[in-house]
Amino acid sequence: MKIIALILLLGLSLAYNPSAAVDYARKYCKNYNPNYPSYRNSGGDCANFVSQCLIAGGFSFSGCDNVKKSGVIAGVTSLRNCLKKKGWKVSTTKPASFTGGYPMARTDLGHAIMATSVSGNKITYCGHTSDVCDRTLDYAVYYMYP
Repeated sequence: MKIIALILLLGLSLAYNPSAAVDYARKYCKNYNPNYPSYRNSGGDCANFVSQCLIAGGFSFSGCDNVKKSGVIAGVTSLRNCLKKKGWKVSTTKPASFTGGYPMARTDLGHAIMATSVSGNKITYCGHTSDVCDRTLDYAVYYMYP
């Protein structure tokens, strides 16, 4: 019985919680979390920020390439590749299941952002480097989702 309870507990802790990722994104979109290094002055902090949001939602980057000591991935291409390796899908067409708490990346992979709300075709997001909170999406992206 104890083993079953432990398995259930581990299964629940490994589930991704998009709402927790959104809460984190909104909390740290302008005020950087001091528990993580900033890459703002060394190429940009966007993927680092999105990684932090994913971690706050329960995602683990274990087994992925280019993971920093802090547990994040600081490059957009590496972030996308890790998500794909973990079974997430990447599409230029917004799937019906896409919601706040899922990451996006510009189609040239030059910038990553975290969706905070989705209502029809209107998507808002938070991001670092240019440090924005709940800005309306107005450019083409890759949608990344489990």
